[in-house]
Parts: sequence; structure tokens; C-alpha cells
Amino acid sequence: MTIIDSKAHHAGFREHYVDNAKPVWDIGRPQKPFIESASDIRGPILDIGCGTGTLATYFAKRGEQVTGIDFIEEAVGRAAAKAKAAGLNIDFMVKDFFTIGSWDRKFRSIIDSGLFHIFSGDEVRKAAYLDIVSKLLSDNGRLYVLACKKETGIDAGVNADEIFETFRERFIVESLHEFEAETVIDAAENIPGKQWLSYFAVIKKR
Repeated sequence: MTIIDSKAHHAGFREHYVDNAKPVWDIGRPQKPFIESASDIRGPILDIGCGTGTLATYFAKRGEQVTGIDFIEEAVGRAAAKAKAAGLNIDFMVKDFFTIGSWDRKFRSIIDSGLFHIFSGDEVRKAAYLDIVSKLLSDNGRLYVLACKKETGIDAGVNADEIFETFRERFIVESLHEFEAETVIDAAENIPGKQWLSYFAVIKKR
């Protein structure tokens, strides 16, 4: 399996949590598509790039078995504290996604809220992403992806064609729709009129 060096990504994301800051995407509740699809997202669930544990906590409260990973120690620490305060048993770990390909575990659902889209145009990382997701998903398991839409001035992001093209050989894109993602209040106020357009895709393993 290809070895991926993610140190540059680590540094960039770590900045979002400095001095107890709240990242623009950390709204304290799941984005709407995850809530709308909640009854279909069943455990065991793996939350890749779990951040401060909002999605993992939401699904654990629904009675699902959840594992959450993120490479940012501060984010995972906040996630673990959130779960403890809620009396939830969630397996949070400080892990780089690209190191878990050796896991001998299977998940019925993998949720990705903002990880895949940072690899847009990076064919090496996308190929490694596909290998790992395919290995960890159980037969007929599903990947639920929230990805920012590629726009001028946005560093990360994908377009719909890239999603279909990336997954078409080993997965089935069962649905994909565009929606406007919510952001923290400060982000909305700092960029008046900005629409945080995103895609939500349900992707089934072949």
C-alpha cells in the first residue's frame, strides 16, 4: 500500500484549533443531509476526520457503535470530553486516516464530513483513500461523503464529475445532491452573502 506523508495537512488543520478556536465547519450539530439520512447510517460506523466528535456523538446517541479518528490531538481531546459528558462510549483515536489501511476491522457505514474533498486533483491520495475505504467497508457497506463544491477562492473542493469519476469502478454512487452547508456564526458574518455550497453523496461498495 502506498505510504502517504500527511504532515503538511496536519499543520494546516491544527491551526483551526489554536487557542480553543472553533473551525468554520464546527457548528455543534450534524449538517442537514446527515440528519436526513440518519436512519440509513447504521453501525458499526467509522467517522473519518471526526473533528470534535459532533457526528460521532450524534450517532452514538442513536444507539450506534461508533469509532472516530482524526489526526489533530486537540480535536480528538474535545471529542472525547464531549462523549464523556454525554455518558457515551465512543472509541476516539488520534489517527491519520492513511495509517488505518492495516486495520483488520469492518464497518457497515463510513462517514466523511470534509475529508475526501481536500484530496481533489491529488490522484495518489485519492487512490489510497479508495483502497482504505474499500478494505474497511463490509460487503454492501456505504460511504457517506459531505464535500465542499469547488469554487473560486476555496482551497478545497470537488465538482460532481470528480466524485462520479473517482468512485465509478469500485463503488456505486447511489445519490448525490447539492446543498448549502451551515457554518459557525462568525464565518457567516465575516463573509456576508457567501453560500457554502457542498455535495452530499451516498456511495455503496460493489
